Amino acid sequence: MNPLIGHHTQRTALSNLVIEERLPSSLLFTGAEGIGKCLAARELAKQLLCQADGGAPQGGCGACKPCHLFESGNHPDLQQIRFGADGASVDDLREMLERLSLKPFMGTRKVAIFDNADAISVIGANIILKTLEEPRPENFFILVAATPSRLPQTLLSRCQRWFFDRLSREELEKILHHRGATDEELKLAALADGSIGALDSIKAQADIADEVVEIVEAAWRGDSARVTRAAQEWGSNKSGIAERLTLLRLTIRQKLLDHANNPAAAAVWAFALQNALDAQYIVLERHANPTLILLRILQSCAQRNAPLYQLTPNSHPSLAEELLG
Repeated sequence: MNPLIGHHTQRTALSNLVIEERLPSSLLFTGAEGIGKCLAARELAKQLLCQADGGAPQGGCGACKPCHLFESGNHPDLQQIRFGADGASVDDLREMLERLSLKPFMGTRKVAIFDNADAISVIGANIILKTLEEPRPENFFILVAATPSRLPQTLLSRCQRWFFDRLSREELEKILHHRGATDEELKLAALADGSIGALDSIKAQADIADEVVEIVEAAWRGDSARVTRAAQEWGSNKSGIAERLTLLRLTIRQKLLDHANNPAAAAVWAFALQNALDAQYIVLERHANPTLILLRILQSCAQRNAPLYQLTPNSHPSLAEELLG
């Protein structure tokens, strides 16, 4: 089994709370998609269910019977459910909570993990809330959510929140090495924005990612014809606009990081990144013309803008300021 990489501070603190028997019964793990929040929840659950002599270490001992059952996916006191379009139903949730109402089959604890909890329905959230309001002393609940603002405040108030940072470039590369990644996959780590989930998405769209990088570089050179053609092609593909905007944002962000020591270039990429961040809301939520927005982002990447951005950095409104007031 590959080791869990990243989030050392949070994982160590949670482990210590288990050892000290001070872990709250209801936890909420938040942070970007694809950074290992659910893996951290499972590591914590394994420690809670471990029955090692002398106390369970972080991630469990791996040698006792409960740890073996956990690793095989057959531990009777672990319940895990995932919400979303193809995920668990309300009936599945009720069945899971019914099993939690029984006494532990092994040891003294039961653990429930609610993955992608921010996709739960209102009915499902109210069912969980009722359980959290009257928890059995042996039960522990871990909610995992990338967008906790989607959850009812009443449910949030019942959980102790733990924020998990994006993974560093080095941590992503360690994960990729454990997965036997190719050199091409390792190169894509720069665009993953600290998320192994984003990296998997980029890998599935490697040709598109390469094209976005090529267009951004053309925009930097001031190739107006190539930029205009790309904006028209991308803008006309409504089903792929969200992916293009994400890849565009990640590419520009990496350009900013690469040119951090060059004030002129950094001024251009910082302004373009703000436009790319604004665009995801303006296009996807406010339904602005995607071709126009893409063109404006790419035009803001031009190297020739550097003197203007440096001399008068506050005189150029971002996309959000210009279009939304």
